[in-house]
Amino acid sequence: MDPESYDKRTSQWSRTWLWKRVINNRVVSILVITLLLFLNIYVLTRVSFIFRPMGIILGIVGPPLIFAVIFYYLFNPVIDWLERKRFSRVTAIAFMFSLLILTVIAGMNFIVPIIQDQLETLVEAWPTYWNNLMLQLDSLLNTGAFTDFMDQLGDTTVLDTLTNQSSSLFNMTVGGIGSFIGTVTQVFITLFTMPFVLYYLLKDGKKVPPLLIKYVPIQARPRASEMFSEINKQVSFYVRGQLIVAASVGLIFWIGFSIVGLDFALTLGIFAGVLNLIPYLGSFVASIPALIIAVVHSPLMLVKVLIVFGVEQILENRIISPQIIGNTLKIHPVNIIFIILIGGRLFGLLGVVFGIPGYAIVKIVVSMLFDWYREYSGWYNPDESPINTKEALVKVKDRE
Repeated sequence: MDPESYDKRTSQWSRTWLWKRVINNRVVSILVITLLLFLNIYVLTRVSFIFRPMGIILGIVGPPLIFAVIFYYLFNPVIDWLERKRFSRVTAIAFMFSLLILTVIAGMNFIVPIIQDQLETLVEAWPTYWNNLMLQLDSLLNTGAFTDFMDQLGDTTVLDTLTNQSSSLFNMTVGGIGSFIGTVTQVFITLFTMPFVLYYLLKDGKKVPPLLIKYVPIQARPRASEMFSEINKQVSFYVRGQLIVAASVGLIFWIGFSIVGLDFALTLGIFAGVLNLIPYLGSFVASIPALIIAVVHSPLMLVKVLIVFGVEQILENRIISPQIIGNTLKIHPVNIIFIILIGGRLFGLLGVVFGIPGYAIVKIVVSMLFDWYREYSGWYNPDESPINTKEALVKVKDRE
């Protein structure tokens, strides 16, 4: 075919109504892409059994890999610092592993027995604390509703609870026993394999991003490299910062509760530190048992505990968190609460703990894709000054 006639026919086709209004229409293109995306999702849900082996593999590999990544972000800055001090990387890793083992041994010998004794005492005394709290609420409100409610609850539920527990034990199946054995096996696999994964991450972790970049098309490699770098930066800041802040919060509560003479100070401090890994909601939940124990002890103890909470909040919000975490994630507190609630609903405890860094990763990927689409589509031009609606319509018509 003659090139001139081909170009002429192409030009005529590009001037047709079908080309202008349908094929070359950006809105139609977006709708078609969206339809294809949902169609692919629907097809994947119909053949989900194909991915079941992948889910089993992730269930086995995922826990040791997650804990190894957490310790990697915690230890890697120290190992890099030791490496700059002319230590070999293997020697620095061996030093950190030795320090970790010594810490675990010291905790098992000194801290765990204290926590065990305090937990046993707290579990035994908790019904007494709770009943005393109900009595104090009744006397404060000049009513017996709380005590009557607890009596009725105890009378109606104790027998039913015992019956249900006996029925559950009697009806325990081989599947339940297998699930328990599988959980225990998974715990041992995680404890055994996590140190090996951690060692190779610390040793060769910096080689992973360049290795992944090799599988990315050449034109997209700069943007992919930027994306991997930003994800690594955000996740490392969050994981390292949250662990340091949680340890600091637990230490502050332990010291504060010990100074005011609150019972179970060490256990309550560790409990508060662990729950502090959940932003906002964790601090609120951690305060409940300490406040109940303080209320039952005396009104003066309640005032002292409230002072400890006030001091901890000032230190955490004004000094510790801004200095360690800062505002690296740039996520609004309301969004954080919704992320925690949705993550907990979808993925349980793991969703609560890892929902925020997961959201940060998704946010980075979506932002990078949107930047690419903005450059590719030509719909967005940051250099243009704001224009009114009439001028915008004229520009759209000129482009068409």
